[in-house]
Amino acid sequence: MKKLIPYENDGQEISLSYLQDVIEKQISVIEALLVGDLSYYSENAQYTLGSLRVTSITKMGRDAYSMGYKFKWTIFNGCLDINAEEYTTEKVSFIVKTHALEFDIIDTERSAMADEL
Repeated sequence: MKKLIPYENDGQEISLSYLQDVIEKQISVIEALLVGDLSYYSENAQYTLGSLRVTSITKMGRDAYSMGYKFKWTIFNGCLDINAEEYTTEKVSFIVKTHALEFDIIDTERSAMADEL
């Protein structure tokens, strides 16, 4: 799934720190997509809002980059009365276009049984 984050460039070369700043200011645009469906961990897994952090930006090619990020999620186990916190680290690729960063996000939403029929 492609998702765009707009940015303005006045013709100067784009630095890694500039890209990170643009992404961090607009992370809410892609936050839910980056976290995805946590049900593959557990039906009770829940993302901790606002915990997503950009950890790295790496240049992969001419206009291609990779972004490392991490976020916290919790799971409550009622049988053991334990609330566990976990951190997940992921990467996503993106392309710098003329006025937008185009993220290529893998859809992790679990399909329903009706979708398979």
